[in-house]
Amino acid sequence: MDELDQFLLSDATSDEAMMLDCLDGYLTALATAPVMLSPGVWLPFVWGLSEKDEPAFNSPMQMERITRLIMKLMSHLIVTLRENPDSCEPIFDSAVYPDSSREFIDGEMWAYGYMSAVHLQSDLWQDILKNPEYADILRPIYLLGTSELTEDEALLIETPEQREALSILIPECVAQLYRFWIPVRRVVMDPLLSREMPKIGRNEKCPCGSGRKYKKCCGLNVELTLGC
Repeated sequence: MDELDQFLLSDATSDEAMMLDCLDGYLTALATAPVMLSPGVWLPFVWGLSEKDEPAFNSPMQMERITRLIMKLMSHLIVTLRENPDSCEPIFDSAVYPDSSREFIDGEMWAYGYMSAVHLQSDLWQDILKNPEYADILRPIYLLGTSELTEDEALLIETPEQREALSILIPECVAQLYRFWIPVRRVVMDPLLSREMPKIGRNEKCPCGSGRKYKKCCGLNVELTLGC
């Protein structure tokens, strides 16, 4: 996690690249979504919105390493949600303000990352957005992660206390959103990407360096994406 965080903060990435908390929210949304998109669809947006935002990797090996670290984080989220959605622990930042003596939990960038993934398949999220009961579940993430709020909505995130209170609700929201989509969750795979992926035995050690078997680590995300 530290290695990935350092890379995202380095000069190799553009100002548009997601930081670790934003990336965690983005990947969490992908893991809880009605359709699990292939990395070929969502990975480019980690670096920014245009080709000029692509990171300046110093070698193909570094590119592979960083990509595997991102996939490892994705796999971790998938496993956590599958085994126990209530145990999800979002990566939040903290914020300190001049007029306060304590730190506040700050889930804004995490929520921004989550909503960025929602927008990738906004048509599919309409089932939740149009359902008053479940729209309320997404609401804390929406309020913190959306810039185009109404005047009334903006009043709900004016103070650090309000934003912290909404951030604290997020883990429960994630668990409920994950459970909402279980009956309809399906996968979409990029055929080109699947052909380019290296063949690794399921019982071999994972190349990401975790020490675990591939099928229990990064391979889990590949299997889920392929619908295995």
